[in-house]
Amino acid sequence: MSLFGKHRNNNKQLDALITSVKNNASNNYKDAAQEDFKKFTARFEELENSGELNDRQREYYSSIKSELEVALKGFHH
Repeated sequence: MSLFGKHRNNNKQLDALITSVKNNASNNYKDAAQEDFKKFTARFEELENSGELNDRQREYYSSIKSELEVALKGFHH
């Protein structure tokens, strides 16, 4: 197994958006967190519909999407 093999299954764009959502939420930047979550959702659906994500990636990012939906529920002014 390669030292860097773990990251081959992740999508850098989606990971960056997830990080941004979490950082904004932890800093209580509610509007920015919601906006980044919308960007994440749109990009995830775009990649999913185009077939660019494999089954493992779809499962992984789908579970993160569900977690973020719950965490951000009611997260607004």
